[in-house]
Amino acid sequence: MIYIFHGDNQNQSRLAFNLALDQKKDYDILRLDNKEINLDTINGFINSQSLFSNPRLIALTNLFSIPKPILDKLLKIIKSNSNFDIFIWQDKALNITQTKTFPNSINKFFPLDKKIYLCLNNLRPNNLSKFISLYNQVLQKEPFELFLFFVKLNLRKQLITYSKFDQESLKNAYLRTIELDYQSKTGQLSIPKEIALERIFINLMK
Repeated sequence: MIYIFHGDNQNQSRLAFNLALDQKKDYDILRLDNKEINLDTINGFINSQSLFSNPRLIALTNLFSIPKPILDKLLKIIKSNSNFDIFIWQDKALNITQTKTFPNSINKFFPLDKKIYLCLNNLRPNNLSKFISLYNQVLQKEPFELFLFFVKLNLRKQLITYSKFDQESLKNAYLRTIELDYQSKTGQLSIPKEIALERIFINLMK
């Protein structure tokens, strides 16, 4: 059986993926992410005999981020070994074509809270009061790191497409979010990360 965990809510999808694997304690598990995919390793795992005759399982992270020539070969291997359980976690929502890759799979979709989208849609000039109100609501429900990821994505998209913000101000805000992410992960922030991000918004939207 193939189980797919995906969606914009990476926190919940990853948690569900890990919990599902935790329930397979009696299995021999091969874990690979998209940067470690090696067809020989997978073939070797499939064709080898388990030392204790345990059932086997393959857990793949970001399968659909693999270059297409390798992905096509891997899919052929997976589909020709239907006796194996395959667990797949993708760090975003899969499109319809991707979900149809395994028509008989168990598909577990984890959408992002609509309030995050509402908050990001209110990221525009002269709208600070409403935006900050939504920002605080989001932080009460969602992990800061998840929201910061989508903020950076939103700002980058505005930089390369269209934005109501001044390009220089937008670029500065984007670079500051990258710096904030780094400082937060390395423990270099002198103030709470939530306040640091709020200051970036204030400077951008004033």
